[in-house]
Amino acid sequence: MQQNSEHVNITLKTLIFDLDSGDQETQEQTFTGEWTKKGDIDVLRYKEEVEEAGTIQNMIMIRPERVSIKRTGAIQMNQQFQLGQKTENIYQHMHGNIHMETFVESITFREDTTPRVLDMNYTMKLNGQIERKHQLELQFSTK
Repeated sequence: MQQNSEHVNITLKTLIFDLDSGDQETQEQTFTGEWTKKGDIDVLRYKEEVEEAGTIQNMIMIRPERVSIKRTGAIQMNQQFQLGQKTENIYQHMHGNIHMETFVESITFREDTTPRVLDMNYTMKLNGQIERKHQLELQFSTK
């Protein structure tokens, strides 16, 4: 099985739409990390420093029709994004736990471009509250 690791620059953009109010929230973060290709799985690893919380280790595994995001450290989470399915997870942080319910509408991974781009569209409910629509775009390229 072919395996190669490279240092990468990562840009993570999220748009969150409140379907009731029409409000939109946008976030963009940049990181440096490591990318490894293992067969048909792309693995990204990077650290995130959160003010007042500490260090979070992030690992994103991209497979056809499925993405996993695992966070450990100041925040604990192991979220599965499965195309066309509802998944559940507990997001643990310093202020308590949040139940997350996610339904993935689309996952697109363009690995033959520079930068490589992962796009996901999904809806999410936190603690059974109002459902919100999310768009996630993750770009990464070698340094």
